[in-house]
Amino acid sequence: MNFEMTITKKLIGLLSLMLCCFFLHAQPNTLVMGKIKNAKSKEIELSLNKLFLTNNIEVYNSRVIDDNTFAFAVEVDEPQIAILEYARNQGVIYLEPNDTLFIECDANNFQYSFEFSGGLGADNNCFTEYIRKNPKEMSVFNMTQYKQQSYWYQNSPKMDKLMLRMNQNLFDEHMKVRKSNAFAIMDNYENNQPNTLTKDFKEFMEADILYDFAYHKMLYGNIFKNRYGLPDDYCDFLNEIPIQNNQIGNEWYRQFLIAYFDFQLKSKPDDRNQFVHQYEEGSQLLEGKTKAYFQSETIARAFRAKENEAIMEKFWDYMRYQDYGAFDEKLLEVHAKAVKFAGGTTAPDFTLSDIENNPVALANYKGQVVYLNFWASWCRPCMDKMEKIKTIQPELENQGIVFINVSLDRKEEVWKETLAKKSFKGIHVLASGELNSDIAKAYEIKVLPRYFIINKTGEFVKNPKSNSLDKVKATLLNVVEQ
Repeated sequence: MNFEMTITKKLIGLLSLMLCCFFLHAQPNTLVMGKIKNAKSKEIELSLNKLFLTNNIEVYNSRVIDDNTFAFAVEVDEPQIAILEYARNQGVIYLEPNDTLFIECDANNFQYSFEFSGGLGADNNCFTEYIRKNPKEMSVFNMTQYKQQSYWYQNSPKMDKLMLRMNQNLFDEHMKVRKSNAFAIMDNYENNQPNTLTKDFKEFMEADILYDFAYHKMLYGNIFKNRYGLPDDYCDFLNEIPIQNNQIGNEWYRQFLIAYFDFQLKSKPDDRNQFVHQYEEGSQLLEGKTKAYFQSETIARAFRAKENEAIMEKFWDYMRYQDYGAFDEKLLEVHAKAVKFAGGTTAPDFTLSDIENNPVALANYKGQVVYLNFWASWCRPCMDKMEKIKTIQPELENQGIVFINVSLDRKEEVWKETLAKKSFKGIHVLASGELNSDIAKAYEIKVLPRYFIINKTGEFVKNPKSNSLDKVKATLLNVVEQ
């Protein structure tokens, strides 16, 4: 008797386990079940990145019962990947709405022991082969970040190393072969297992391969142009990449879409606010659900960048006239948080320990202007920014401005070593838990670096539109005089 038949017979026994998922999540439509050989832990977790939809990552938990089986009833809105985590090991699977997936694996070799069956079994067998050749970086802390215009490119350590040592000819050939080999994996699977892959999966994979290619070529052309003397027309390959695609559950497509319109702003600048510019350009070139996603994401990014005044008209137009309601929850939440952090609203209080283990509370600095800086030693833009701030910091401290630097470093010893080596001035505190720390959540820190200016009454002040030293200095001095 195969695993799928065996596990189906156990549905009644697992009903109480699944009911938990039904109560916690409104509309589960996809069943994920499995069995773990050499199971050690009694807990397994499945997470779905729904930041693009609801501004949240949905996490499902299941018990691994006595016969080493588990089950999740999951709400899947779009074809997308999910992450299974068991005993600190992670594996990536593919899910789509209204289907089933059965997994057998070994705890001693988690992801690479996956064997699949069920409606999504063939899709995941093919996907696993693809992931082995094209591994996905699952930790944002390992990514290298580069900023262009309003967009932060993210690059995996492996790809970043390749870009740093490959000139144009080598990199272009590498990406060409990478894309060709990825499509060959799908072609070989279909030749050997005809008519087993779902239509949605094939479209998802085609998007993953194409936009992985386009995104990294665009990153290379923007970030490494001067390093390798790339020609001005290097990014003309974008003319051959379709902008419209319905696979909004695919992260590479979403990242490409945002980076593409940011690049268009750079190549064709005008007097419009950068987010308004991207919103209006995307509204002309996209359609349907993809258009609604892009509009909602651009508004959300503008609110996170504190461009409330510039984007508010687009926000209300979207809420009044956009027919797709799937993104409303995200926008309403981001809008509420943007208003919370708007100039004149009270900054969340916190108490953290400094490098000598003394408590530092924001409330203690009422009556002074505070420059609150979030950083980490692994964040190169953070380090560059703090080196620059050092040049104006003594003058501003003489004016009574307090510099509080909140580190999101993983390890205390690395934080202390960095401070000793770099001689950064000001008050330094460490937030354990990184992006999951209470202060990071309170201040909605999603990327680094990030800073806030807080006035003498403990309220946020609107950051200058430009982050140049002169603008930041002028804003701080102006707040001191108020």
